Amino acid sequence: MKKYLAAAAIALAAFVGQSFVTPTAAEAAYCTARSPYASGWGSGNLNYARRRALHECAIRTPRGYTCYITSCSY
Repeated sequence: MKKYLAAAAIALAAFVGQSFVTPTAAEAAYCTARSPYASGWGSGNLNYARRRALHECAIRTPRGYTCYITSCSY
């Protein structure tokens, strides 16, 4: 019986610890980027969302123009 209680306590501790580390959808960042000709957006962790927004904007923007991050929320 003690073996089962110990295993359950360890499983519960692992689950609680993981829930503090794993980001939820509400904690994800959302960024937008714009150029004079196009826009793009990305979501995920902040670094990924910024890079994705810039990439999405860049593939739609003519050569010689630059995309800039216009907003990020998280």
